[in-house]
Amino acid sequence: VRMCVICRERFPKSELARHAWAADGDAGLVPDSRAVLPGRGHYLCANPACAEKFLKYSGRPRRRRGGSR
Repeated sequence: VRMCVICRERFPKSELARHAWAADGDAGLVPDSRAVLPGRGHYLCANPACAEKFLKYSGRPRRRRGGSR
């Protein structure tokens, strides 16, 4: 079971499309249907609305706000 990075719903892994960082790093997230690219995969469901939002998705962790402790 994996979670779609856009809608955050859980699906069986076989129903999701995996995307991973390209080897050169400049191309951003690329489809990885064979699940062979290194690193954490980003999974996307088949919902067309999620596919549209995924085009704007960077996949990079956001910077934390707030002061140091």
